[in-house]
Amino acid sequence: MAFEIQVSSLFDFKKVQLIDSQNGVVIDITTKGALMNRWQVAHQPNTLQLVHGNDFSNGWSHFEQQGFRGAKMSPFACRMESGKYELLGKPYTIEKFYLNKDAIHGIVYDAIYTIQNTQADEHGAYVILKHTYMGIDQGYPFNFTILVKWHLQKNNKISVESIITNQTAQAIPMMDGWHPYFSIGSLMNDCSLTFKNKGKVVFNDQLLPTGQVMEDDTFNHARKIEAIELDKCFIVDPTQKECVLENDKMKLVVQAEMNYPYLQLYIPPDRKSIAIENLSGAPNCFNNKMGLLMMKPHESLVFKTNYQFFIKL
Repeated sequence: MAFEIQVSSLFDFKKVQLIDSQNGVVIDITTKGALMNRWQVAHQPNTLQLVHGNDFSNGWSHFEQQGFRGAKMSPFACRMESGKYELLGKPYTIEKFYLNKDAIHGIVYDAIYTIQNTQADEHGAYVILKHTYMGIDQGYPFNFTILVKWHLQKNNKISVESIITNQTAQAIPMMDGWHPYFSIGSLMNDCSLTFKNKGKVVFNDQLLPTGQVMEDDTFNHARKIEAIELDKCFIVDPTQKECVLENDKMKLVVQAEMNYPYLQLYIPPDRKSIAIENLSGAPNCFNNKMGLLMMKPHESLVFKTNYQFFIKL
């Protein structure tokens, strides 16, 4: 069989490996956070590591301090101003992680998921993970479930689909996103980016949206990143949802397939990787309403994105 699955224990969680044995492709999915922590591709004379993951040899410690690599961000993503919002006139304050004065990256990034199903055949391998959030943060006391399906397919393609279900009898605010860091074997300065957008979200000095959107055609066509600083959010052009990262040898395509109309891009100071973050809403959307989803009682929403890697001939 071309594809296989291996599951092993890693401290208080598990590592699920989806493997394309014929082509030397391996991705590691952790049941804590439901994140992709490794994407390894055989390429002579070495193997390529396409995601900048976490060192879990000593467990989960320092995940937040190392940049939330790969994190699943729900029920909000990026920054929420002062961790505060209102719903039906009632104020709420998030208890989870803060950077400076703002809550960041949601509540379930370190949640434990259970393995619901796995399957491998000649076409691919997938794992389905489930977490039930029981409203434990007083700033978000609303129950919901998340199903996450990671699917490794032929031709170095990965899809990740999330189904979030409101388990309450009231409408609840929701935002979903991912925080993967990608690398294609060179510094970002030597890579090019291409994506089309319907506008760049204007940030203030605290990296919170002002509510304004401005035109930005910087990367409408392939442009070398060089020294450009990126910590910006864009509205995805619905006619062309691909973001392409490439150099002269390799290409990575990130495609927002379903319910991810915003794209956040961030290059850390070492410039060895880039976070290409598919988001359902803009940062602080619980307050600015830019892309905020209000889930009806017991409603389910589906979010999906695809990653594919190519070696240029």
